[in-house]
Amino acid sequence: MHYCVILSIFNANPLPVKSQQSDILCVFLLVLLPFAGISQPAIEFVAGSGSAANGSATTDQVITFENNALNPTTGTYSPFSPTTTATFAISNQQYVLPASQNANGADISFGATNSASSTLLTPAPVFPAMNWISAPSNIDFSATPLNIGAGIAVGTNHAVEIFSSTMGLYNANLPTNGRYYMADLTITFNIPLANPVLHIVGIGGTYNALGFTTELQLVTAGVTLTKLTGSAELNVTPTAILNSAASPTATTGAGAASGSIQVNGTSVSTLHFQLYMRGNGKTPTWSNAVNHTGDAWLIGVSAQNTIIELPINMSAFTAEAQDHSVGLEWTAATQQNSSHFTIQRSQDGANWTGIGQVAAAGSSDQSFQYEFVDNNPNSGANFYRLVEIDDNGAVAYSPVREVAFAGSAVSINWYPNPVHDRLTISGEAVIRSATLITLDGRTLQVFNGSTASRSIDMSRYPFGIYFLVIRTMDGDSRVAKIERN
Repeated sequence: MHYCVILSIFNANPLPVKSQQSDILCVFLLVLLPFAGISQPAIEFVAGSGSAANGSATTDQVITFENNALNPTTGTYSPFSPTTTATFAISNQQYVLPASQNANGADISFGATNSASSTLLTPAPVFPAMNWISAPSNIDFSATPLNIGAGIAVGTNHAVEIFSSTMGLYNANLPTNGRYYMADLTITFNIPLANPVLHIVGIGGTYNALGFTTELQLVTAGVTLTKLTGSAELNVTPTAILNSAASPTATTGAGAASGSIQVNGTSVSTLHFQLYMRGNGKTPTWSNAVNHTGDAWLIGVSAQNTIIELPINMSAFTAEAQDHSVGLEWTAATQQNSSHFTIQRSQDGANWTGIGQVAAAGSSDQSFQYEFVDNNPNSGANFYRLVEIDDNGAVAYSPVREVAFAGSAVSINWYPNPVHDRLTISGEAVIRSATLITLDGRTLQVFNGSTASRSIDMSRYPFGIYFLVIRTMDGDSRVAKIERN
């Protein structure tokens, strides 16, 4: 079977480094035959999902998913219910640029690109189509894990544009054969997603003979990364998205990395990456005094629209310690075609294991009460949630509840509590990690690496109750209930 994909890639504002082209790609789709004619609905980023403005911007970018019922082909996109968003935030900038290079001083920003005629960067679309840079192909991408190799429409699907300027490294006169931490990128979903797919377009760029590339290091605990499809340069490890080209360039397949990466996780609320810049050392400097150089690249997200995690219609859900067991009780206010509840337990709020099932009442407008006893809770933290399974296989997730049992006698302290600005963690044990979690189980911050104490900035979060999961180097774990006021 022979299949031709016609890519008509138009760029009204061609850029100096990232090249565009029109091409006709004819490929044999033997590997796609199992998927021929099968629609796998997906939620995706399309025109209108995000900002139509140009940058350079450092404000958070909120993207609203649209429903593509005909995926992997495209038709008329429609609003998806419940409204599902992804918020992209840049933080922890390591280099500050002078106003002559970027008016807002950001070395990493949304909606910017190179300039071949000025030290001031060039404004660019914050949320362009995926074919805006680097000449990627439809078949470089997969919208969901169920249609690997089927491709997506890079002229229709959109993504967030990020510019990793090299000018901060140039200003600091740093060697061009190094790898440097630049900033953090955090993606937050308002509703948890199961196995979302990231789309990377065009990490890689050049300055004269110098090749350089952005690299993404995953910080979020409890999830891993897997390459679905992409160019040969795209190298994905369980915790990193890399460009493996020895001489990176700006064109996909010729030195720039593009493709789709599955995030392996059943309840993904937050993805936190550290952004790095790697150079191959083929020139002595990162740029010069009359140009602005850097790596312009895109990042988007899609997911199956059938595995959005919806809250169960509950009027109550409690978890309480009972000597050496935990009693769970919940009331379902209304139910439609409910088959059963699976009770899941976690020690870190990210990795979940089923520990039992309770049959549901089916369909009813009346409330029903349920209960379950966990006779073997873990020492330390125990997180619980319910998974409601419908007759048609659809799932819905409850909020998370926590019960802690005493672990070791080593002292760990957190103060002040209630807290307004900064929360300090200290104690006798060496702290391996600390994770800040919302009441509904969303991970807000993860700190890894051994230390005797930590400080967490709580001022960015709304007033309310949070959980703090602390793990020590000796394997102990503690859960603290933190109030911000």
